[in-house]
Amino acid sequence: MKLRNVVTGMVVLTFVFLAGCGGGGGEAKGDPIAVAQQFMDLYYKQGNLQEAKALANSEMAEKIQATAAAAAEAAGEQEISYNLKEKSREGKHSYALFQMTIKKKEGEPVYKTVSLFVDLIEGAWKVTLFDEKTMPGPHQETTKG
Repeated sequence: MKLRNVVTGMVVLTFVFLAGCGGGGGEAKGDPIAVAQQFMDLYYKQGNLQEAKALANSEMAEKIQATAAAAAEAAGEQEISYNLKEKSREGKHSYALFQMTIKKKEGEPVYKTVSLFVDLIEGAWKVTLFDEKTMPGPHQETTKG
């Protein structure tokens, strides 16, 4: 009876230990796509450039600072929505493509695609490149058939 309790206890402790280790094999914690989505929220929707810069490497932080006035002004005067269209991950490199719609108080909506590259740098996922392109109209699915 006591042996069974000891064995059960050891099994439970083993599971707790393994769960605590995370099983990451030395990889960084977190999800690079979640970092990309957080960047989209902070930079585009909220205009919170300080927090957005914290998710980027130094080169991208400089780019964010250079566009600070336009991003902060735009965030409060329009409604921005986006969805993740495409994602990929290979080792320490990830990519996310978002489709974004910007609805202004006056005028027609603006449609953009935003590409984000997120890389593992010193144990943390950081945005290393972002680029946006304005599209001529709403995002549409195309099928070959």
